[in-house]
Amino acid sequence: SLDALINGVYAQLKTWSDPMHRCGEYAGDNMMIRGSSTDAFFEFISYSRTPNNYRLQNFWDYGYKGIAQASNIINMIEEGQSAEIDNKLGECYYVRGMLYFYFVRAYGRPYYQAPDKNLGVPIVTEKTTSEEASNNPRATVDEVYDLILSDLAKAEEYLAGFTPSDIIQPSTAVVYGLYAKAYTNLACRV
Repeated sequence: SLDALINGVYAQLKTWSDPMHRCGEYAGDNMMIRGSSTDAFFEFISYSRTPNNYRLQNFWDYGYKGIAQASNIINMIEEGQSAEIDNKLGECYYVRGMLYFYFVRAYGRPYYQAPDKNLGVPIVTEKTTSEEASNNPRATVDEVYDLILSDLAKAEEYLAGFTPSDIIQPSTAVVYGLYAKAYTNLACRV
């Protein structure tokens, strides 16, 4: 069922959210540790991230699994069948836009630093073929923000009038909150 597919997207967020939160909090000087540690999160506090950090790998892997699942649902389900189905599509567009928002901020340079030249993250959508996904270079920061805004516009459209039945589901208020964060980063966009 469609609900089971959507629950699969949210299941990815559960594993993704812990390292996402720690990435920002630890590196943002909001945590204090005395001495040293062998835990992979110590790399976030000490600013010495290595490519084989499994916690950072989880952030990447589970985020892209969520993006892939949301994109697959968007590809599989035809819009306009019913308000309920469109609401589910709105959830998928929101989740995908949210994941890209956190990814571009974690792996790309700040928007004000040449967003048309600096690289963000690879973009995978419902239109990306398996062949394209296997050799998918990083998009520019600007291109990633364009996708985020496009996904949020679709989420806003499909979630209009929707009242979430669970606290994990987004509403238009949640969409507007992410719009505000995105546009704060885009303040220098002409």
